[in-house]
Amino acid sequence: MNFIVKYLSHIIFAAVAGYFAFLAFLVEKDPMINKMILIIVLGLWILWIFAKSFLKILAAIVLVAGMLLAGYYVLHADEIECKKSGREWNKELKVCEDKKSIVEKAQGYLRKWLKENIKLEKAQEQEKPQVSVDLPQQ
Repeated sequence: MNFIVKYLSHIIFAAVAGYFAFLAFLVEKDPMINKMILIIVLGLWILWIFAKSFLKILAAIVLVAGMLLAGYYVLHADEIECKKSGREWNKELKVCEDKKSIVEKAQGYLRKWLKENIKLEKAQEQEKPQVSVDLPQQ
């Protein structure tokens, strides 16, 4: 009984294929049509075997994708809630801020650029060696 329950689809395909093989080869009633139907049944049987495996693989892919999506939402929950509330997420400070206008964003980028360049110029001035010129004495 366990065999029948476990392999029910295979038993059905084998019975249908056996029936059309019986009609085509033993009874010889419309042999060409019954042979074509037999080939179709065998093709569907093979397709069923591959489809079962494909469905398992597809289910596994959907499960993994769901897990990855859930992980993303857990890791980025603050950012997602911030965007849902209509505010803006600051990636550097990792805080939720009110939206800035284009002018405020440009001013922020300009300040950041100036700070970096001023630090760079100061560092370059400190790296320059002090050159002292000794004048010849007479």
